[in-house]
Amino acid sequence: MNKIEIEIVSVARQKLELRSFPELSSEHKLVGKGLRIVKQYLPGLMHYISKQKVMGHMPTYQIAVTAREKTDIDQVRRLLKYWLRRKKNRRLAYVAIELILMPFSAFIALLPGPNIAFYLLFVLFYFHLKAFLSLRKIDIEKLDITLFDN
Repeated sequence: MNKIEIEIVSVARQKLELRSFPELSSEHKLVGKGLRIVKQYLPGLMHYISKQKVMGHMPTYQIAVTAREKTDIDQVRRLLKYWLRRKKNRRLAYVAIELILMPFSAFIALLPGPNIAFYLLFVLFYFHLKAFLSLRKIDIEKLDITLFDN
């Protein structure tokens, strides 16, 4: 089972950060080659898309939480619930903005060459939508959370 590491930076400010998570990969030869190319030339985009995938499949991962301050597992679950709700709302905003922008990418299609703007918007839309739909269904009580104190 893959592991996600989340750090509680501040309990009072309810600030959590996703520290480490598995990178996006595929068993399909062509998709894997495309991901390697994206990783080589656009590592920031690859990191961002990997994070979206992890957010969409969070119940399938073991979650290791480290806290700088003294916390208990119930407080961690409350903080994680609040953090996931913020992430879900943000993904909904991203999906709405991308849906609004996609028709305008048709004007870019008039330029010679492939319509890269539409492809990029569509890929981001897909991963944001999958993350949003999955975040809606997450039950905090069923997540496999392990708490480590510093």
